[in-house]
Amino acid sequence: MRDVEKTSMQHETNSRRTRRRRRGRSFFALMVVILTFSVIVTLSMTVLFNIKTIRVTGIADNYKAEDIVAATGIQVGDNMVRLNVEKAEQQALDKLILVESVNIHRQFPNTLEIEVQKCTPAYNVVYEFGTLIISEHGRILDNSMDPGEGLVRIIGYEPKETTPGKQITAKEERQDKIFEAFRELIYEGGLGSPIVEIDMTDFKDIMVNFDNRIIFDMGNWSEIDYKISFAEQIIAEQPADKEGYLVMVGSNQCSFRNKADYESSRKKLKEAIRETTETQETSSTEESQQMETTETIGEQE
Repeated sequence: MRDVEKTSMQHETNSRRTRRRRRGRSFFALMVVILTFSVIVTLSMTVLFNIKTIRVTGIADNYKAEDIVAATGIQVGDNMVRLNVEKAEQQALDKLILVESVNIHRQFPNTLEIEVQKCTPAYNVVYEFGTLIISEHGRILDNSMDPGEGLVRIIGYEPKETTPGKQITAKEERQDKIFEAFRELIYEGGLGSPIVEIDMTDFKDIMVNFDNRIIFDMGNWSEIDYKISFAEQIIAEQPADKEGYLVMVGSNQCSFRNKADYESSRKKLKEAIRETTETQETSSTEESQQMETTETIGEQE
């Protein structure tokens, strides 16, 4: 007689119940976690982390602390989690013209730090309607007929943006690149002879005035860092009272020239260019007149 193996129905029922209980506990635990997280987030954005203290740090001589706070639009009681920091920083920069930077830092649970840095006037950008006074980092501080005292003079830069508080930009991209290269050199410091004027009117013939003594004719706007560094080395080897023109010759040579001789030769060059231009314009006019006469004769025929 064949034995029949019996299965315990009670055992299978208990196993199914155990699995259901485990799934139920897992689901319950997940719901508890989600609910707890939701409560924490809700409290963080409503009750917890509300601003109790606003602290202003840094240097901004032209503004009081309360003016700086007001410019950000932030108030005591605002929630730190919901705060749009970038918007508040930009809003303050738009209102505080003489501030170079605004950085807002959250210090949980309830303190906000507003760090500011004042602008330092550095350049007089001369253009057809006056002078833009520019900070070290290119922020427009004033649009005036009167230049700032002791600032580097920039000639030949045609500004597209002239509104105080905005970043200066040029009508032509090359001018921005030239100005940016010089600003970095001057800001970093280390120049043996201070630059007092930069004339970028002609991209192929940029003139840099060192210490109101030596004018560097650096040629085109390529390799500005290298050319200025090279000129500095040569100027450092000259007597402290020497004046004149330093002319870039090729890519690795400079020629020192007497002021009177250089200006005389430059004047002759400009006159020759002007005469050539006038001759070309005259020839062009005569050709146009001849064409008009030929057309008139042709019409009469």
